[in-house]
Amino acid sequence: MSLADFKLTAADLAPYGRGLHRPECVWVDREGVWASDARGGVCRVHADREPEVVGSGITDPNGFSRRPDGSFVVAGLGDGRLYRIAPGGGTRVLLESIDGMPLGAVNYACADGPQRIWLSVMTRHLPWVPAFRSRKRDGYIVRLDGEGTRAQIVADGLDLTNEVKVSPDGRFLYAVETLGRRIVRFPIRPDGALGPKERVGPGSLGRGALPDGITFDAAGNLWVTVISENAIHVIDRRGEAHVVYSDANAAAVAAIARAAERRTGTLDHLLACMAVEGPLRLPTSLAFGGPDGRTAFVGSVGLTHLITFRIPAGLAAPCR
Repeated sequence: MSLADFKLTAADLAPYGRGLHRPECVWVDREGVWASDARGGVCRVHADREPEVVGSGITDPNGFSRRPDGSFVVAGLGDGRLYRIAPGGGTRVLLESIDGMPLGAVNYACADGPQRIWLSVMTRHLPWVPAFRSRKRDGYIVRLDGEGTRAQIVADGLDLTNEVKVSPDGRFLYAVETLGRRIVRFPIRPDGALGPKERVGPGSLGRGALPDGITFDAAGNLWVTVISENAIHVIDRRGEAHVVYSDANAAAVAAIARAAERRTGTLDHLLACMAVEGPLRLPTSLAFGGPDGRTAFVGSVGLTHLITFRIPAGLAAPCR
């Protein structure tokens, strides 16, 4: 089956876990399924029982990833700080300012090996919502080396930066520009600097289509959660975009599109896009896992559980 032919229906989407608190980001590894948790850290998600929370004290834990030593690096969206959660749960701040200024609305922390972290910042505003009403594109990306001792802005002028991920071959850093309605990437140079921004796939995923999270499958295709349309898209290796699932509220999407174009948006515009009855509500992140790597786990700010679906064997992605 080709990606162009692969479609999901509501019946293909199943809940996973329970009792989650704002599971905005999801991560899957050999130790299990993890999600960010509004109680102050991340949690291990179980199919049949309550989650186990690890870490504490983070305001609105958002995008996170795991380092080779088992620690987590977590963006605190509500307090504008980057945190490290040790395997035993001890939590400390890695970064809270750069060039003498507060970071702003940090979104996603991408661990790149044992010593490097790529940190996306939606906007220098905190909270982030005023960026909806500003024509100034002030999202940026920070590279941290070591334990946060060396931090440098390596990309700037992004339109509400969301998740960032390193390509499987390590050559590019991919980034979501949510208000730009697009995915971009930057070549990673040998010294850790980023090259010029390049477009990935179409120049726009569609009017009112606000992407949030991204992940790669084993074949190098890029999967995208589109929060405003309760949707999942995939951009194949040729750069062609395909809609795999969508449960869009047409009126709400049109309203948020107008607001984004006029820079008059509010949080209410986004919340109005939530599916009323469908199983996928405001999806924000996606990761592959399961015994054969063919189960997708989707995080959301609109649910208290994750959503899962299966992909065909020809599209399978291995567990990290």
